[in-house]
Amino acid sequence: MNERAQAIIDFWFDDMIVEKRFKRDKNFDALIKKKFQDDHDKAIANEYDDWQDKPLTALALVILLDQFSRNLYRDNKKAFEQDQKARLIVNDAVYNGYLDEMDEYQRFFMLLPYIHSEEIIDHDRAYKLLNNYLSNHPNFSEIRKFWKAHTAAIKRFHRYPHRNQIIGRRSTPEEIEFLKKPNTSW
Repeated sequence: MNERAQAIIDFWFDDMIVEKRFKRDKNFDALIKKKFQDDHDKAIANEYDDWQDKPLTALALVILLDQFSRNLYRDNKKAFEQDQKARLIVNDAVYNGYLDEMDEYQRFFMLLPYIHSEEIIDHDRAYKLLNNYLSNHPNFSEIRKFWKAHTAAIKRFHRYPHRNQIIGRRSTPEEIEFLKKPNTSW
């Protein structure tokens, strides 16, 4: 495998503490910036597009564009600017059967861009794939609950209210009330 893609896979799945993946942590964000900012920039500039040709390099590219974007640009609209590209890579990966060559942990992160999407059709895809590819994941119940909370927000508001301020959208009064509740800003 490509050396940089392997570094991303090793970092995300082997080197780091699992709990850091979804927590706000400035030190963790700084570490990703130090190790992977250059790779992220190259991925955005389409210099890593050939990574889409194999399962684990495609996964590394999705992690760069979907996960690392959120760490590199926390509380900035740039955090979400690569979501569409990540979803297109996931679409191709699913079509090409790449999920069959991954373990449950890898599949989870390959599918996560669908849940990050503000398009309900992507959430529908995610649920079909969840049952087919993640049913043996040790955290299946938690994943399903997490995804359902996200989808409920999309069904209700047709967008994620917690992104409104970051990307310059005006929140409705209903969204403001929603955000006062726990576990509504992911």
